[in-house]
Amino acid sequence: MRRKTHIMVVDQEGIVRDGLCALLQRADELHVDGAFSSGREAVRTSGDLRPNVVIMDFPLAMKTGPETIAHVKRRWPETRVLVLSASSEGQIIEAARRAGADGYVLRNDRRSELFDAIHTLASGKHYISKSVLEVPARGNGRPSPHAPRRTDTAGMLTEREQEVVALIAEGYRTREMAQLLSLSHKTVERHRTNLMRKLGVRSATGVVAYAITHGYVGF
Repeated sequence: MRRKTHIMVVDQEGIVRDGLCALLQRADELHVDGAFSSGREAVRTSGDLRPNVVIMDFPLAMKTGPETIAHVKRRWPETRVLVLSASSEGQIIEAARRAGADGYVLRNDRRSELFDAIHTLASGKHYISKSVLEVPARGNGRPSPHAPRRTDTAGMLTEREQEVVALIAEGYRTREMAQLLSLSHKTVERHRTNLMRKLGVRSATGVVAYAITHGYVGF
């Protein structure tokens, strides 16, 4: 018999919270332990619950999101945190990652994406929504036709380009990367342009998504 994955839902919006719980409870392999409006409330009233995965929103203001993740991680160090967000902005994704999130999906993703994320996190891995990979550099509403998929691209990038990918994912700017790598600003820009062309992405968000899904950095 397959072991159930225990889920906890944390979302400020009651309708979203109830709808998410109803959706998850339909899956035989999942068990919803509880639903709360904040991480503080979850920690305070959850008793002996030990969820495998906590699904939580990440407010766009980014003030309470990191605090909520911190509460959850202190209470359950082994629990995986999946952010369910309305934003595909790179700074929001990076803020969630730095706060300790293990996965990131969008509210307008398909339900299959959510379940894939839950199972992936429960297995100990990280996850980022496929749709994040398709976000174009400018808000024209059209995904890049060359958006990278989750395929093995070992050998596509040079060693230096891989270093630049990792540094972009860690939030370093071009000037900082140039100092760390002992390269000129122009040279780093050239590596950045080349690797983005090879990966088929048009923004730093796409580079970050690639770095996470291919193991350059954890989520």
